Amino acid sequence: MYKNIFFHFLLLFVISLLIALGFWQLQRLEWKNTLLSKIEDNYNNITIDFPFLADSSQFEYMKSNIDGNYLPDKMMFFYRSNLSGDSGFNVVMPFQTTEGRIIYVDNGWIPFEDKENLNIDFINEQSIFNLSGALIFKKKRKYFTPENDYKKNIWYLLNTDEMDAALGLSSSNYILKLIDQKYFEEFLIEFKPTNIKNNHLQYAITWFLMALFISIFYIYLIKQQVKQK
Repeated sequence: MYKNIFFHFLLLFVISLLIALGFWQLQRLEWKNTLLSKIEDNYNNITIDFPFLADSSQFEYMKSNIDGNYLPDKMMFFYRSNLSGDSGFNVVMPFQTTEGRIIYVDNGWIPFEDKENLNIDFINEQSIFNLSGALIFKKKRKYFTPENDYKKNIWYLLNTDEMDAALGLSSSNYILKLIDQKYFEEFLIEFKPTNIKNNHLQYAITWFLMALFISIFYIYLIKQQVKQK
């Protein structure tokens, strides 16, 4: 008897959980659509002055320009997979503007095996660059975000507060992400708003279908039990 009750409870729990996951994915879908709409609007907006003192993400994904020079001795490698699923790093370097402000620049992606042999002699502290890119607001640390490996210079979170603390700098809350391959052929540029995937509808359908199949199976079992009685 108790086994039978537990079996019914377990099936009902699983069905309820799958339905809840489906509705959660629909909420994520709405959130992602809103985010993508914001990205499209901001990305296609006019180029703005770099928001040096901004402390909110309202300018994220807008385009901006900066003039100044890199600080290549403070180069950082952020672990990422490219759009093809290959492991590698985004190469980020602090940049000092002609006004003396510090900004981090995400220069693009390199394969995992190129990290130790990356040659950036073409970048030096005396070279003046005029850069154009998309604004990325600093990311918040989440519970499951790995800790940065400072000894190996491998980073996992694009957070300017952590970066400043490690490098002894004081920078903007925004990072400039290069979106044009013209600057450095050594780095792969992949950023476009249309590259951001939104698979939440497929996930929701999957959860709902699983709930439907299990429900059909459950109804069939109940009918069989009723017939046996």
